[in-house]
Amino acid sequence: MPIGMETRDRNVVNNSEFTPSWQRERHVATRPCYLHLVTACDLQDLSEALAKQQLPPDLKIKLSRLAVHELSHRFIEQNCRTIIALLQAVEEGSFKEASPKDCERLLRVLAYVRKDDDAIPDYRPDGFIDDQQEVRTVTTDLDHLLRTFKAWRLRHQVPGMWLHRSQCVWPETDSRLGFASQAGDAKVQNGQRLYSARLSK
Repeated sequence: MPIGMETRDRNVVNNSEFTPSWQRERHVATRPCYLHLVTACDLQDLSEALAKQQLPPDLKIKLSRLAVHELSHRFIEQNCRTIIALLQAVEEGSFKEASPKDCERLLRVLAYVRKDDDAIPDYRPDGFIDDQQEVRTVTTDLDHLLRTFKAWRLRHQVPGMWLHRSQCVWPETDSRLGFASQAGDAKVQNGQRLYSARLSK
């Protein structure tokens, strides 16, 4: 069943990680929320694709392009990939810490990033400022959930990914020399260290 969805509008609060909390309390600035531009069809289409453990081709291409651009674009791409992984883990029933409300909000932000003709059309030089705002807001508001998911993924998914890769790289070594399993274990441990280092940044 596709990820649950509910429609709602909200105001976005500027909660910069570089601003002291006492200043945030004194200088609370509201920003427009653009998520109302996401339609029910947008949500349904994306939800159904993720339920099949797939990524719509247009979103896949957009994220690939964002990954090779400036830092602010890579911020969008990296966080969207984390959101995708979280929603897919929820859909398959392996990650159970996210509420339906949280999933709906993450899905809506992802659907917004997918749109080309949004509040600031993506073809403009400043076309991803609005996308960055929505991604930053949701990752700030749901920071605890995203950190919990990253820690869960490190324990449950990453070791399997590295082991699978090691088996694909050295399948003949195991049958001939018998040391592929040790090499695979080393790969898994190295992968865990790399992923932990990334989380700590």
